[in-house]
Amino acid sequence: MQINATEIVLPPPPPAQAASAANLRILAGSLTAVPLGSLLQATVTQVNPRDAVLNVNGQSLTVSPSVGLQAGSVLFVRVPKAGNGTLEIAAAPTREPKPLAPLNIPTGSTQLKVVDVTAALPDGRVLVQIEGQEQTATTRDPLVPGRFVLEVSTTTKGIVLKAPAETPALPTEIATAIIRATPAPDLASNLKPLQAELKTLIESQPQSGKGEPAAVVPARVREAAIAVSDTIKTIVPSSPRVLNATELQSLVENGGIQFEAKLARLVAPDPASSDPAGAASAAKHSALKNEQSPTKDPAPANGPAPKPDVAHELKADLKGDLLRLLQTARELGVASQIPAAKATLDGIESQQATQTLAQATGTPYVLQVPFPDRDQWRTLHLSVEPEEQPDRGNDPERPGRFRMLMHVPLSELGETWIDAGLAGDSFRAAIFIDRAAVRERVSAALPELHSELRTEGFGEVFLDVRSTADLPARTRQQSSAMTAGRPAAFASLLDVKV
Repeated sequence: MQINATEIVLPPPPPAQAASAANLRILAGSLTAVPLGSLLQATVTQVNPRDAVLNVNGQSLTVSPSVGLQAGSVLFVRVPKAGNGTLEIAAAPTREPKPLAPLNIPTGSTQLKVVDVTAALPDGRVLVQIEGQEQTATTRDPLVPGRFVLEVSTTTKGIVLKAPAETPALPTEIATAIIRATPAPDLASNLKPLQAELKTLIESQPQSGKGEPAAVVPARVREAAIAVSDTIKTIVPSSPRVLNATELQSLVENGGIQFEAKLARLVAPDPASSDPAGAASAAKHSALKNEQSPTKDPAPANGPAPKPDVAHELKADLKGDLLRLLQTARELGVASQIPAAKATLDGIESQQATQTLAQATGTPYVLQVPFPDRDQWRTLHLSVEPEEQPDRGNDPERPGRFRMLMHVPLSELGETWIDAGLAGDSFRAAIFIDRAAVRERVSAALPELHSELRTEGFGEVFLDVRSTADLPARTRQQSSAMTAGRPAAFASLLDVKV
């Protein structure tokens, strides 16, 4: 798994906004869900010589004239209360931010930061949030609303944003910035609100009759929500149990943390002759656009041409499906309706950052495994690392040795740790449980588990149950790091110069 800088910081630039202070005549479309007199964001979805198609509050409106409009541009419009069949093009809101405090960046210096772009201002600046503070900034590259990792400079004239240069250390620096800025919520904590949010999007229907119309969920947003819901069903169980081997494999492959690796493989069959970062950026851009457009976009200029079936291949990946949902909702002006989807995506990217740092520092690979336990979702944290074998040499046929540490919070057993080792046909595991009564129950079940493991093909099996007071200091440190969602070596990376 790797996090590519270009995938994060280089979104497709938006076309210029059409000239302001003009009226558009509505040729076709329904205004039943468009509030009269309110300032609304509209996206130009299609432009023809005689007319253009706008998406306003989830409604498709055909308007004329089309001069000055460009497909993909964003306008601010208002339907007059008089209801005279026109749209007024208005200036963008000019709200200025109210910073909580100056950024902790000395004037004249540059740091890599997570930047949330919330809106474009009329004078070419952007409204952003950095470290929870609302600011205005100028940018060298056009930015659309969304989350990016950018170089942030403070000058005498204000804050300046730009994409960072590609360097060997950039993935680690990006990962460090993400973990600094984003708490590490696990997937399980997000699943319940996400599933409720998806259900609302999927089942929402416009009301008919008199009175104010209900919030309308555009068809494309509903379709994207269904895709996310279907993917979740393939990676987590619906019954109260821990994942089996097949479901665990599906979670690793399709839970989102391998999304960029899939992109790189799809667009670059020969990894040695391609740039994975550029490939990932190109494929992601193409996949998202192809998913939403009846005609396929040309290949982006910053990477090789993706395969024609790239969008199909990337379906059923949780991160890919969440990205489609968020981008579709943003384009159709309903992004505020899906906060749980954004929180889930942030959590996945935090996991990816953690794995990137783990690779750089030689710490274990950590996987979050959600599972239902009674009426709530819980997380099994699993770390895996190879154990050194000085006598193995270069023999690829000789089985490797791996150490696994699991933390499982269960309603019936309480806090449970399993420290296991696997080497060929040998399996060992020490189970650490806090409550004495529970230890006795588990100890009584060990002979049956021992027999099952021998039946599965293990020649040597060693199982033991111990008190959590006997957890080694190294295991405690590793357990604390993986449940916190940060690698054990993260503290030393906080001083990385970025």
